[in-house]
Amino acid sequence: MIHSIAAALLALATIGAAPLATPPAAPAGLAARAHWAVQGADEETQRAIDRGVMMLYAFDTGEARVAFGEALKKNADAALAYWGLAEADTIDINQPQSDAGDRRGAVAVADGRAHLAHASEVERMLVDAIAKRYGAGSKKDRFTRYAAALSAWTAAHRDDANVLTVAAFAIWNTEDTFFDGHDALLPKTKEMLADLDDALQLEPTNLGAHHLRIHLLEELRRSHEAIPNADALGSYVYPLGTSHLPHMAGHIWARVGEYGRMVDDNEHALSNDAGWFALGDGPGQQYMRNYHDHDVDFVIYGLTTVGRDDEAHAVAKGEDPVSQVKTALRLHEDERVAELAKGATTGYTGFAAAIAAGRRGAAETARAARARIAAEDPLGPRVALIDGAIALGMHDVAARVVAYARAYDRTKNELPGDPKNYYPTPIGEGYAAALLAANQAGEAEAIFRAELKRFPNDPHLEWGLAEALRAQGKDDTAARTAYKAHWKGSRDLTLAALG
Repeated sequence: MIHSIAAALLALATIGAAPLATPPAAPAGLAARAHWAVQGADEETQRAIDRGVMMLYAFDTGEARVAFGEALKKNADAALAYWGLAEADTIDINQPQSDAGDRRGAVAVADGRAHLAHASEVERMLVDAIAKRYGAGSKKDRFTRYAAALSAWTAAHRDDANVLTVAAFAIWNTEDTFFDGHDALLPKTKEMLADLDDALQLEPTNLGAHHLRIHLLEELRRSHEAIPNADALGSYVYPLGTSHLPHMAGHIWARVGEYGRMVDDNEHALSNDAGWFALGDGPGQQYMRNYHDHDVDFVIYGLTTVGRDDEAHAVAKGEDPVSQVKTALRLHEDERVAELAKGATTGYTGFAAAIAAGRRGAAETARAARARIAAEDPLGPRVALIDGAIALGMHDVAARVVAYARAYDRTKNELPGDPKNYYPTPIGEGYAAALLAANQAGEAEAIFRAELKRFPNDPHLEWGLAEALRAQGKDDTAARTAYKAHWKGSRDLTLAALG
C-alpha cells in the first residue's frame, strides 16, 4: 500500500497611543522548527516526519503530504506518517475538506491501520481517531467524531504539546460559534484555549499552537493577549514553504495598530513565497498559492494605511492585476482602476470598476455594474458601497450617508471584518467620512472613535477624528498628534482620501 500513498501524494487602542514601534530584528540563526518524536524512527525518517509536522502547522498541506510520503518510503511502519497524510486534508481551518482530500485520507487511514504493529500508544490513538473523520456521515458528523476522540484522550493526557495542539485544531473545525447567547465562552472554546495554553507551557516554540492561538484570540476579540504569539511567529527564520506562519503575526499587528510590523512580517512571507515558487510547481507550491495573495493584501493594507503609497505600488506591480486594482482603488486613483479593470464586469475587478465609475460621476456605468454585482453577491456590502460611490460622484451627501450606513450595519461586528477584508474600500472609515462631509460631525466622531477601538493607530481614522472634533469646536490635539506620529505620507490626508 506504500505505492498507493506515494501515488496519491494580533500597541494600544486609544487616541494618544505611543507611535508605532520599530520592529525588532529576527534573532540571527533562530530557526523555526517542529518536532514530533516517533518511536524507533531512524534519523532520516524522523527528519521527514518533523518536516511534515512543520508544514501542517504552516498550512502547506501539499508539502506535508510529500514529507510524510518520504517518511513512509524510509519506514513503512511509521504510523505517525499515515496519520499525517490524513491530517493534511483536515488541519487547515480555512479549507479542511475536499472530495479529493477525503479519498486521499481514507487511503492513508486504511494503510495506517495495517501498520500499527510497532506503533506507540499515542500513534495508535491518532490513527484510530482520524479514522472517524474519514468514516461515514456528514462532514459535521465526521469532524465532530474526530474532535471527540482527541478530546477524550487529552482529558486524561496533558503531556504532549503536539497532541494538545492538534486537538485544538480539530475542535475548531466542529464549532460554528465560540460564544453562548450571553457573550460567555462555550465549553469547547475554553477547551481549545486550555489545550493551546498547556501546549505552549510544554513547548514554548510550538508553531501550531502559536498559529491557532492567534486565530482564536482574534475571534474572541482579545487580540492583545496574542501579542506574545505574534512576537514568536515573527521572530523565526523559516524554511521555504512556510510563509503562512510569519504572515499570521500580521493578524495581531492589524488589530493592535502595529502596521509597520504587519508589513515587515508579511514581506518576509512574500520573500518566502518567492523562493518557494522558484523551486518548482509541486504539491507544496500549488497549495501555498492559495495563501500568497493574502500575504500581498496585508502588505498593501499596511503600507497604504500609513501613507507609504509608493512602496505599495511597487509591491503591487510585482503581483497579479487584482493587487494593482486594489492598490489603485485604495488610493482613489479611479482613472487607473478604470484602465486596469477595463472590460471586467464580475468578480472583484468588476466591483472595483463599479466603485471607480461611481466616484468619477459615470453613474450609468456604475449602475449597470451594480445590477450584476447584486445578482452575484446580494447579501454582501458591495452593493451598498457602489451606491455610496454613485452618490459621491453625484454630490448627493445624504444618499451617500444612507448607503454607507447599510454597509456599516452589515460589517461593524464582523471578524475579521472591515477593514482587513475591505481595505481598498474601508467601510467604517468611509461611513465616518460621509457623515463628516454631510456636516454630521458628532455622528462622524462616534464612528471614528468606534473604528479606532477596533483598529488603533490608523492615521486615516485619527485624521478624520481630528477633523470631526475641530468641526464641533472641540479639542483635537490628541487626535492630531496621534495622526502626525503615525502618518508617513509625503502629503497630509484630505477628506477625499478617506473611504
